[in-house]
Amino acid sequence: MIGIDTNVLVRFFVKDDVVQLEAARRCLQSECTVQSPGFVNRVVLCEFVWVLSRVYRIERDQVAGVLDNILHADSLTVENEDLAEIALERYRNSDADFADCMIALTNERRGCDLTRTFDHKAVSALAQFALVPVGA
Repeated sequence: MIGIDTNVLVRFFVKDDVVQLEAARRCLQSECTVQSPGFVNRVVLCEFVWVLSRVYRIERDQVAGVLDNILHADSLTVENEDLAEIALERYRNSDADFADCMIALTNERRGCDLTRTFDHKAVSALAQFALVPVGA
């Protein structure tokens, strides 16, 4: 099994660099198989969504579709796939960032009642987040 980094997925899906696209395609097609799938960890998923959304300004529904393709690719294994599936649904159905969805779910699974943050957007998008009290 080989691990797949964010930049390989970005090149493969964005197709903005012909040389790296071909290299990514060869890697994913020859080294990631049903018998020996490539491994995509959850940090890579979060970075991938961030890059597509923020750097390439790809629309949320398109990003969700690409994530869905990754999660259901027979030649890839995604870390905590069940969590990633739920995070994808929350991402699709809210204004939350994908990373915040993964953070909330991971913390929830570890027994956290809530996750403290300074991120007002996360608090308004996901019930699992609460602001850190500021001041006395």
